Amino acid sequence: MNLVKNSFTLLETLISITFLSIVISGFLYSSYHEKTNQENFMILNDLENRFDTKSYTNFSKTNQNLQIVKNQGTTENIVVSKYQFENENIKIFKYEK
Repeated sequence: MNLVKNSFTLLETLISITFLSIVISGFLYSSYHEKTNQENFMILNDLENRFDTKSYTNFSKTNQNLQIVKNQGTTENIVVSKYQFENENIKIFKYEK
């Protein structure tokens, strides 16, 4: 007698659903990081443009004193401004005299 199998067993169905869910979650996870990277790129591009145009509206500003030693004897004190931007993914700063 020759029997023909016409339907999936319960085990085959569970294995197929598990494999399918792993594949789908992998695609969702990879597209999330692509979106985050794209957003970070846009923020960095905007920050670069602000540095170039010296438009520091989104930056926090602090003044710092620096002491520079020249030729092991001459010291020079200068005041610089530190402009800083920080969020959960990016921390960037610039010193300007």
